[in-house]
Amino acid sequence: MKTVGIGVGGRFHSDFMYEALVRLGYSAHILTSLPKNRFSLPPKAIQNYIWPEVIYRIARNIGLESSGDALKMKYFGRFLSNHLAKSKPDLFIGWSSFSLESLQKRSAKTHILMRDSAHINFQYQLLAEEYQKFGFSFPNRKICLQRELEEYSLADRIWVLSEFAKKTFIEQGVKAEKMGVLPLGVDLDRFYPSNHSSEPLPLKIIYFGILSFRKGIQYLLEGTQKFSPKQIELKLIGAVEPEFKSTLSKYTHFSYQKALPQSELAIEIRKHHVFVFPTLEDGFGQTLIQAMASGLVPITTTHCGSADFTSIGKGGRRIEPRSASQIQAKIEMLLSSGWDDIKEMRSQAILEARELTWSRYERQLASLIASL
Repeated sequence: MKTVGIGVGGRFHSDFMYEALVRLGYSAHILTSLPKNRFSLPPKAIQNYIWPEVIYRIARNIGLESSGDALKMKYFGRFLSNHLAKSKPDLFIGWSSFSLESLQKRSAKTHILMRDSAHINFQYQLLAEEYQKFGFSFPNRKICLQRELEEYSLADRIWVLSEFAKKTFIEQGVKAEKMGVLPLGVDLDRFYPSNHSSEPLPLKIIYFGILSFRKGIQYLLEGTQKFSPKQIELKLIGAVEPEFKSTLSKYTHFSYQKALPQSELAIEIRKHHVFVFPTLEDGFGQTLIQAMASGLVPITTTHCGSADFTSIGKGGRRIEPRSASQIQAKIEMLLSSGWDDIKEMRSQAILEARELTWSRYERQLASLIASL
């Protein structure tokens, strides 16, 4: 039986990966910077080292997030490398930014780098431009950038979550044969539709997730401000990044709620008709398929990876990033549509989301490993 070590500075989808690997017959274990109780897995499956995470969170709380992040990457990376040198797994799947030391020491037979976002050069350039546009300096992430670029070079394979993310790597000079795509799934037992019995006026629009420049919320706010309360209701749910608070405070035409547990969030989503996800860059964007599975009509950008696996583009609801005018136009289109048309869009969204299951994730994971 092959052994697999999973290294992750946090959680991401490592728990789903572990469960899939076990079902596929592999002996797997997770190495993480989080407490074991953050995972719904047997404690014996997890080896943790939390001090890098503690240092990072303290630094973030006092305004030194970049420095704390650099320390977390360095010290957790060393932990990963030392542990793998002892366990010597056949396969190591490590999240980017945290796997450099393991890749340098070749602590396993085969090394896979898991990158949940687009290529870091693509991501950072986009964010630096956006921060500058709104009068902020993008944080100095030179250490993270250097680590990731070296990781890309040393890894045997790089796995990303979408064709969009894969394309950004190829455009940066990474060979296509080095890349693999592993799309995430949606929990259909939690995210499912309710029945809207009346025509949707006002149209209930929701965004849930981090409120930040990266997620493009500034364009959602600008693109919805001209509509009257009789036409739309806009709700935002999620934590607000500190630098985004001043931009958010310029608008008053929305309701706001802090981040909710997944069980409560799933109930809240079902009260709405439309999910707008104006992200500037998302390697996948799981919130999109959660909203679709809940029966919401999706509007998102060409930089949302999960939309690669849907017909949103053909349905005319995929827009360019950084475009408030296109968001406005799509909402106007929905307002002018008949209720039957909206119900059809809703039904299509549900069907497509139901194809993006964790079983599909498991099959693709098995295929990627078999190709090594």
